Amino acid sequence: MAPYRTRSPAASIHKHDAELDASVGKDGIDYTRVNLLRNTSVAKLYEDALRHEPGTFISSAGALVTSSGKKTGRSPKDKRIVDEASTNEDIWWGPVNTKLSEHAFLINHERAVDYLNTRERLYVFDGFAGWDPKYR
Repeated sequence: MAPYRTRSPAASIHKHDAELDASVGKDGIDYTRVNLLRNTSVAKLYEDALRHEPGTFISSAGALVTSSGKKTGRSPKDKRIVDEASTNEDIWWGPVNTKLSEHAFLINHERAVDYLNTRERLYVFDGFAGWDPKYR
């Protein structure tokens, strides 16, 4: 998949994913001011990190190295799942899978969108988790 850039929803039409294309501009992101980079090559990601992220460098083994600041590593106890009827009985609720109300989700979503609208560049990767195609 070739990467592409856009500054407007109209320019972001990518025929392989009609559902994503239909959602562009409806998610609250201001695409008139954000540079959207989708499925960007590893080389371009390295270049952008080195250019835009202070303290980033390439190790002697070729790995991209940077610091994420004070908050490093995983935060498994920070995971939240919206508690809603269609999946409520399928989730193993507990200290790792913590319930989040739909109202709280909407508030957090708005905060996230507000933050993303302050960024100059947004990177999108069309991917999936898990090996079984049945669950992709």
